[in-house]
Amino acid sequence: MNSQYGQVGTLQTAPENREDLVAILTKAADLMNDLDDCFLYYVSKDADDDTKVWVMELWATKEAHNQSLTKPEVRELISQAMPMIMSAPSGANLIPVGGKFSS
Repeated sequence: MNSQYGQVGTLQTAPENREDLVAILTKAADLMNDLDDCFLYYVSKDADDDTKVWVMELWATKEAHNQSLTKPEVRELISQAMPMIMSAPSGANLIPVGGKFSS
């Protein structure tokens, strides 16, 4: 049984805050480089909506994802991002089943 865990979601911000939010999220992505259980943490700007930022994640397990959220450095970035986020994140929790990923 595959225990991998994925997430894809959007965060909405004011257009003038999007670059700052992207900067914070890419700092979070840099932190994920040190976590063996994080296979993907990818930040993208929505091409059609200048208020949205997408984050795609792939983890060894949901527990590994949850544990990453307890790291002090991650908590600090979350506290910086929260004032810029205009509404609750939307997206989906995923059960990865196959495909291709390469860096």
